[in-house]
Amino acid sequence: MHEMHLIKNLIADLFKHAKQQEAKKICKIYLRMGTFTEINEEILRHYIAEHSKGTIAEGAEVTIEPSQTREIRLVSFDCE
Repeated sequence: MHEMHLIKNLIADLFKHAKQQEAKKICKIYLRMGTFTEINEEILRHYIAEHSKGTIAEGAEVTIEPSQTREIRLVSFDCE
């Protein structure tokens, strides 16, 4: 299932960038997801929520911007 691999990479990128910025808490995550990615938005939100438990991203709000291309991308995040 290639979707889970893409989501795992997205989460890894989020934590990598947060560490570089010495973030203490990630409050909001902004994503861009194309209509042709074949990833269900609710599954994506659930996966992020489950894999952020016990981390600095626990409870972060996820905003997903639609895109006309085949992509899923971390756009930015708000942190403390």
